[in-house]
Amino acid sequence: MKCTLALLLFFAGWSYGQDTLVYPINNNIDPTQTTPQSFDLGDPSSVQPTIVYDPVTGTYIFQETIGELNYRNPSMMTLEEYIEYERQKALQDNWKEKIDEQTAENQPLEFPIKIGSKVFENFFGSDQITIRPQGSVELSFGVNSSRYDNPLIPVRQRKITRFDFDQQINLNLVGQIGTKLKLGVSYNTQAAFDFDNVSKLEYAGNEDQIIQKIALGNVAMELPTSLIQGSQTLFGASTQLKFGKTTVDLIAASSKGRRQEINITGKAQVQEFELTADNYEANRHYFLNLYHKDHYDEGMSTLPIVNSTININRIEVWLTNKTNNTENTRNIIAFTDLGEEKAYNCEGNPGSFTGVDLPSNNANGIYKWASVDEPNIRTFVNSVASLSSQGSQPGPFEQAVNYEKVENARKLTEQEFTYNAQLGFISLNLPLNNDEVLAVAYEYTYRGDTYQVGEFSTDGIDGQDALLLKLIKPTITNPKNKLWDLMMKNVYSTGAYQVGQDGFRLDLLYNNPSTSLMVPFFPADNLGQNITGIDESN
Repeated sequence: MKCTLALLLFFAGWSYGQDTLVYPINNNIDPTQTTPQSFDLGDPSSVQPTIVYDPVTGTYIFQETIGELNYRNPSMMTLEEYIEYERQKALQDNWKEKIDEQTAENQPLEFPIKIGSKVFENFFGSDQITIRPQGSVELSFGVNSSRYDNPLIPVRQRKITRFDFDQQINLNLVGQIGTKLKLGVSYNTQAAFDFDNVSKLEYAGNEDQIIQKIALGNVAMELPTSLIQGSQTLFGASTQLKFGKTTVDLIAASSKGRRQEINITGKAQVQEFELTADNYEANRHYFLNLYHKDHYDEGMSTLPIVNSTININRIEVWLTNKTNNTENTRNIIAFTDLGEEKAYNCEGNPGSFTGVDLPSNNANGIYKWASVDEPNIRTFVNSVASLSSQGSQPGPFEQAVNYEKVENARKLTEQEFTYNAQLGFISLNLPLNNDEVLAVAYEYTYRGDTYQVGEFSTDGIDGQDALLLKLIKPTITNPKNKLWDLMMKNVYSTGAYQVGQDGFRLDLLYNNPSTSLMVPFFPADNLGQNITGIDESN
């Protein structure tokens, strides 16, 4: 009550000029004045200005109140003064509307910056910097939570919560520095091609200057002749110089496009492809075992009939789970030497060999040792200690060389890969990353007998235990590792579909290092001795 009373007395004293403060506040602001103040922070939002006409005196009374209290002493105007006040106010509001309209409509989002420098103006042609952005940015945030009541999955892994983020950016930016330097940026996250995102910095000189144009970023080479074709998809630097009547164009750029000619004959497309021997499809095609790799040439020697007595009945392919998929997942331990029946095809010391020239779990001692002699390996938690133990036989094992341990590996569906049942290789729909692990388990028949390499998810292994598989690709790619030979390096992609036999022609050219010429034959006899199906006489 004391604070409220003091506040009321303060406003009352202020309204009627009865200042009781030790240091009184002088209020010299007149709301009716038209001359702008040199420094004015404006009134609070709680101040309510009103204009009341007094018919007794014929004047207009200006009041500013806070609630029921006067904020300032009232002011008054005669009729003539009030008309002049309204005219001046309307004139100022009109000028303000015109300026705001011109800024908002004619120059949207422009921020002209003036540089007070004659050197800047002489070099760039003007003293203004203008930036005009256009486009849209859309960000989507969300959380995905899923639960799978699968008894084969550990309880802690049945519920997965992950953050979902998506962005769509469509931005066009035009910057003008003076009249000579121009910056243009176009970026779209949903662009079909990389060259659709354009970034270019261009400087244009005057007509009488030596430097006519300098461009950095996405440039074009336009030539006035048809003998040499130009390009519109270049990225680099270009400049145009002028010495009197002589014009010099210089360009240093890399091309982002490629020109192809397509011939149509008899409603069929005829196109020429050129591939180098090292441009094979990497990380997509793999042999299931070094046995199949060693017998590949033998099986292909009698095409179109495959010379093989092996037939794969079923197969499971496991991959590192990077999609957080909880369906068809298992802990796996994949061994490099599992199923290898020859000592020189093994990376480590897999123990004794059976002497049978066929891949199987019993081809060496790896599977028996890992599944029976060392039960801690299958439990997965203590497997690393058992595998790295110096006293283990066989062993010790080095990760990414002799084995790979993958938690919650994902089993590929039949739509994600294909396999050749007779030649023993698989082809993935998408190439693998360098840090992904690929492992398999397969069963095949050979002359009526059935053999198996690895363990299937349907073999009755407890869901908490790990599956023992054949390692195809480790996390570290090393050509010195025996697994390097499992990746096929004889499959090439031309990007063409529905290739017909009619009109198809294949030429093998050899670059002779002594002459640097491409020739359709091998100059030495020993160069083509391992190439099957090629008639060197042609």
